[in-house]
Amino acid sequence: MKQWLRWPGLIGFIVVIAVVVALWLLFMDSMVRRAIERTGTALAGAEVDLARAHVTLVPLGITLSGLQVTDPTAPATNSFEIARIAFELDSLNLLRRKVIINEMGVEGVRFGTARKRPGSVVKPPEKTTSTEKDRAPTLPSFSTPDVKKILQEEKLESPALIEQAQAELKKKNETWKQQVASMPDKAALDDYQARVQKLRDAQKGGLKALAGGLSDAKALTKDIERDLNKVKKAKADLATDLAAAKALVEKVEQAPAADLRRIRDKYSISAEGLQNLSQALFGGAIRSWVDRGVLWYGRLKPVLERSGEKKGNVETVKPVRGRGVDVRFREERPLPYFLISTVKASLQPEAGSFTGIIKNITPDQDVLGQPLTFAFTGSGLKEAQDANVTGSLDHRKPALPDDTMLLQVRGYRVSNLALSGAALMPVSLQEGTMDLEVKGKRDAQVFSVMCTALVKGARLNVGSDGSGGAFVQAIRSSLAKVSSFSLTANITGTPEKYQLHLSSDLDRVLRDAAGGVVQEHRARLEKELHQAIQERTEKQLAGLRDNLGGLGAMGGMLDGVQNRLNALIKDAGSAGAGKIKLR
Repeated sequence: MKQWLRWPGLIGFIVVIAVVVALWLLFMDSMVRRAIERTGTALAGAEVDLARAHVTLVPLGITLSGLQVTDPTAPATNSFEIARIAFELDSLNLLRRKVIINEMGVEGVRFGTARKRPGSVVKPPEKTTSTEKDRAPTLPSFSTPDVKKILQEEKLESPALIEQAQAELKKKNETWKQQVASMPDKAALDDYQARVQKLRDAQKGGLKALAGGLSDAKALTKDIERDLNKVKKAKADLATDLAAAKALVEKVEQAPAADLRRIRDKYSISAEGLQNLSQALFGGAIRSWVDRGVLWYGRLKPVLERSGEKKGNVETVKPVRGRGVDVRFREERPLPYFLISTVKASLQPEAGSFTGIIKNITPDQDVLGQPLTFAFTGSGLKEAQDANVTGSLDHRKPALPDDTMLLQVRGYRVSNLALSGAALMPVSLQEGTMDLEVKGKRDAQVFSVMCTALVKGARLNVGSDGSGGAFVQAIRSSLAKVSSFSLTANITGTPEKYQLHLSSDLDRVLRDAAGGVVQEHRARLEKELHQAIQERTEKQLAGLRDNLGGLGAMGGMLDGVQNRLNALIKDAGSAGAGKIKLR
């Protein structure tokens, strides 16, 4: 009788199946766990640990338990921890080398949890490069600087200006000394006087002598008028030079005051310097939060975009491992190589419990034709009335991303929140109720985030060690009385280089509190600078004024010559013709 079963073959088949099942049961879970740890570590840049992975065949699915992702900036803590992840795979599409997950459940997500041991960091987080001035704001110092040291480092402009003006006036004085010396001197005037006397004597000699005296009087008058015109022109020129010299002296006399203002404004805080003290106090803490958000936003890039290039309807994808390329051809109903259609997640931050949905997780949004969207709502929150987070990451056109996010929290009860890490004056919000709204948007060029926080029932801890001088003490005293305030942060730029502008109604409170200290500090510094600069320039200015006085004396000398010449003309006229008018 013919045998229908070949027992050796059947036994061999059963053995092979048993071996495959045994290998599956013994090694598949650990292989999946190690693969997830390796891939996660490469993406996060820090150690990823998975407590357990379980793979089922019917239906084909995976359950992950105890996922921990190390925080690269603080290896002793986790960036986040997930208690359980469960999902089923689309078997048919898996045969097409496509990982399609219709629904994934994520439970027990917590942030900032402590690790049993520090995790290793594979790739240190990239540092942002916002401007240095914006990155490290500091509180103004109100210690009075050493004026002698300041004047050693700062070059005064006034001594050089005074010296230059002195040289100019000295040159003018020398020029005018020569000009005055060329005017009729005492001998010439005495000669004119002698000629006048001669005319008077001629009047006693009769008609013939009188006729000759008339001719001599005309000649004498002409000579005197020539010298008089010369003196008048000199006086006009001197008046012009004297006016210019006075203007120069007045300008130079202001130079020490200009030096004083320039140095005072450089080494003392002005009213403008108190316009945004909140930037100096709270900018550091807010910037650290922004840096962390930028860091994790950057780590989402592999989830949102695939590295590759397209040519027409064919896409060449760079493989993660191995050699060769994957070529995608047009499909009637295209699906990406990797897709998680829906994620139902529950988050458990310290504030309470959040539940939400994330849709369309794929690096091929252009293929799927749908952006990634998310929406989370807080329920049963211990520390807040309500909280909502919604957003969209639209990378359907990788070169033109359009990402938006909105976070709204009402009635959040804050405790021990560090606001300022300033060495002189750390500030923390011990308790208070906060309403928070964060709006974010990113396009191809820049991103912008507007964050507004309103705090009521605030109690600020500003320290009380007595350090920092009068300014810090004034700020501490003012902040200790604050019960409500608002903060607005405006962040603009690129993830690699951004700027933070922070404003608050605390600026007015802080400015008023420090105003008296500012005035006292500036007045003290100004007094010391004035005395020191005056000592350096007083003698120079005195010499400059002497030169100006010497130039003015030239005018007095010319006035004397002019008056003498005018008198001589009058005498010459009366002596030469009696009552006859000669001119």
